[in-house]
Amino acid sequence: DLKAFYHDLKASAFKRSVADVLSVLGMTMAEEGSRECLHFKLEGNPAELGVWGHEFIRALSGEISQEYVARTTATPPEATKDLIVLVDVIVPFQMKHNSEIEAVDLLLEVNELDKLLDYVDQANYERVCLYLLRFGEYLIALEDLQNVMGVAFKIYFAERKYPDALRVAMRINDLSLVEKAMAEARKKDPLVHKQMALMLGANKYFSYNEDDDSVNRLISNEDLWEHFQSLARELNVEEAKTPADVYKSHLSESSSLVREAAHVESARQNLASTFVNGFVNVGFQKDALMTPPDSKWLYKNKDHCMISAAASLGMILLWNVNEGMSQIDKYLYSTDFIKAGALLALGVVNCGVRDEVDPALGLLPEHLEDGKPDSVRMTAALGLGLAYAGNPKEQVAESLIPVVADTSSKANMEVISIACLALGLVFAGTANEDVCMAIAQRMMEASEAELDQPIAKMMCVGLGVLFLGAQDNAEATIEVIKTVEHKISKFAVVVIETCAYAGSGNVLQVQKLMHLCAEHLDANGNREGEGSEDKEAKDDEEKQEEEVSEEEKEKKKQEAALNAMHQSAAVIGIALITMNESIGREMAQRTFQHLLQYGDLAVRRAVPLAMAMSSISNPEFAIIDVLSKLTHDADVGTAMAAIFSLGLIGAGTNNSRIAQLLRSLASFYAKDANPLFVVRLAQGLLHAGKGLVTMAPAHSDRTLMSYPAVAGILAVVYCCLDLKSTLLAKHHYLMYTLVCAIRPRMLMTLDADSMEPVQVKVRVGQAVETVGQAGRPKTITGFQTHSTPVLLGHSDRAELATDEYEALTTVLEGIVLLKKKQGSTAMET
Repeated sequence: DLKAFYHDLKASAFKRSVADVLSVLGMTMAEEGSRECLHFKLEGNPAELGVWGHEFIRALSGEISQEYVARTTATPPEATKDLIVLVDVIVPFQMKHNSEIEAVDLLLEVNELDKLLDYVDQANYERVCLYLLRFGEYLIALEDLQNVMGVAFKIYFAERKYPDALRVAMRINDLSLVEKAMAEARKKDPLVHKQMALMLGANKYFSYNEDDDSVNRLISNEDLWEHFQSLARELNVEEAKTPADVYKSHLSESSSLVREAAHVESARQNLASTFVNGFVNVGFQKDALMTPPDSKWLYKNKDHCMISAAASLGMILLWNVNEGMSQIDKYLYSTDFIKAGALLALGVVNCGVRDEVDPALGLLPEHLEDGKPDSVRMTAALGLGLAYAGNPKEQVAESLIPVVADTSSKANMEVISIACLALGLVFAGTANEDVCMAIAQRMMEASEAELDQPIAKMMCVGLGVLFLGAQDNAEATIEVIKTVEHKISKFAVVVIETCAYAGSGNVLQVQKLMHLCAEHLDANGNREGEGSEDKEAKDDEEKQEEEVSEEEKEKKKQEAALNAMHQSAAVIGIALITMNESIGREMAQRTFQHLLQYGDLAVRRAVPLAMAMSSISNPEFAIIDVLSKLTHDADVGTAMAAIFSLGLIGAGTNNSRIAQLLRSLASFYAKDANPLFVVRLAQGLLHAGKGLVTMAPAHSDRTLMSYPAVAGILAVVYCCLDLKSTLLAKHHYLMYTLVCAIRPRMLMTLDADSMEPVQVKVRVGQAVETVGQAGRPKTITGFQTHSTPVLLGHSDRAELATDEYEALTTVLEGIVLLKKKQGSTAMET
């Protein structure tokens, strides 16, 4: 009746008032989907909204977004100007009444997010930006992410929160925004500018350069080794650890026979000890095996094992370029294998540090030339890749691309594949066109025999990591790779696709990969039911199968798993896509349980590695349990992958539960050389840096992902899919690509003026998600108070517990600069 009464009225102020009343009634009494609340409001007084209360505005906002979608998707699209007029009234009201989240949602629905800038102020910018950053985790299209992050950047920039603005710029990998934030900070506050330089260094964002040498030094991480030394001093762990300290054999082996067997030195055992020693003493500048002047350890290794032994020197001297180069130099004039190891050590010692002199670029390229031994060329290429990981220099590409492009009869696929991987590490996440074309071209020109080699998969990994986070920009390359007529093209396509969406949480991509994992393939890697075989041929094959021995069956099974390598890549891809987003990670872990039950061998083998990939340096009980069951799997490949995965999820944590598991595995596999070697590698990773480092690619309160770190981890994870022909054969030195991911897991505080360490009290506790919560909620729970420097776990967060100083960045992680608060000195006196 009211509606009929309204329609009979003539246009007047009274009619508009009736429309307002009808609009409010429509909120509860209108038919669903009729959007009467909105229609009557458009005919009433659009400026009067607040008086009708929050619930009405909430209902109206919902109808505006529905109407907007209906109008913009109609053919032809209809005008939406009248809706935007309402939005312009609603948003200021919501911003004023602490409903910032709803205001942001409404603006996102009507594609007017830029209007937010007019209504943000000192009081609400933190809540708004935090919501935008978290919202970004669920955006599918790269363009939408850049749009939302662009607005967050502008808000932080307007509020003069330059460190936070820089963090957003690095998240979308936008060099122009990085330059803008740095330039503004340089003008407004030189101390904050220093803090931002340290943040760039922590993220290995080496493509940015400053004119000021002192600031450049901070970006280049040149003092990182000294800070790490002072952390070790404070925590009293300076003393070098030996592999025996890590193995703690006396705790596990009961039989004296086993103990005697351990005393017999084998080349394989010594190689394992080399890695354990390198990882445990990483960055400490001294150890008990390699650095003593009278060391004979190098000569206890044979042939290609000497490469890893000499290269471990780079791990021990990590980040200390000047000292490192002089200690490594003496090995450059030795036999081929030792020389090869020394070249790799040069690369390792420069990893994560940018040096103006570019020593690696001066020394390594000459060893890539034709005519040099292949072992030397391989390690020189990998050394270049590690030294410039995250520092995309054109000169590096100019040195490595000719090696990749070599198609002569003498060309060695091992050298080419390692050079591709090196290019991937240097240009990770840049989607560099020249590098991409060089690798794709070489894959297309490669012969069947070349691509059959297990190491050829490193070509695909090198190509994949170029596109980390590139999303749709990888499409063209994927189409090119599909034309390669070899089973490796399937593997390459999955690797590139999964890298392109790494950390994006893209649900559609994950679904696609799950479909791929669910397919059951025949021995040649084709879908069952595909191929031209008729039924009779299949029956004959089944009869033959019954006649073959168990050994033959096992061999066929292993071959089938290697032919289905693209399925293994898909499983690891699921972990890679969901690794940065908590809900997606939980769902992926559940999916992995299903894949373990129903998947073929290729899928099962990749599951432990995928679990580790999504939880690096974060030893969660549930994952440790699953992996510990898989370490005794009937398939040796799966068992070894699970053992290695235990090392990855505990990397640098000294987790006692994993340590106990690995000790018992060492006695269980005491007579089995290959699994025992993998157990030793896992023990080395678990105790990496004596528990002072982490390999987690996500940092800065888990908002940023370091692409070089992801690339280094991926290279090793893909090696683990076929351990027997990579890490357990001649290519064990690929373990050192993990150095790209190693960083100290510390919080160290320095005085912003003098750059000297300052000891202050900080509270360290479990991080709490505060997005969208009212008031000023606590950001950490269950905290303990420590004096800096302190170690931070994977999900820890720190905050200052002193009123004397203020931090120059909101995220307390890595090296943080402090300045005294105004008036604190007066209070002291």
